[in-house]
Amino acid sequence: MFVLVTYDVSAERTRIYRKLLRRYLEHIQNSVFHGELTEGQLATVKGEIRDELEPDDSLYVFTAEIAASVDCTVLGDAEEPGSRFT
Repeated sequence: MFVLVTYDVSAERTRIYRKLLRRYLEHIQNSVFHGELTEGQLATVKGEIRDELEPDDSLYVFTAEIAASVDCTVLGDAEEPGSRFT
């Protein structure tokens, strides 16, 4: 399944989530990650996020069953998602 994760946390805590999410997803912007995960992997990621959460942390996890049904338009000076692996 296609997964998109964004977070809004204090500057001191961004390293925690960046390190965690990079193990599973592609880092496409400062606090934005995306990629394909199985349901089991997604459950693992959510569990690891819950283990790190503090009261002011805010994370959004968006999912779509089929990645092809997600349309992405890149505007400005940014790489196409997935281009780092080609």
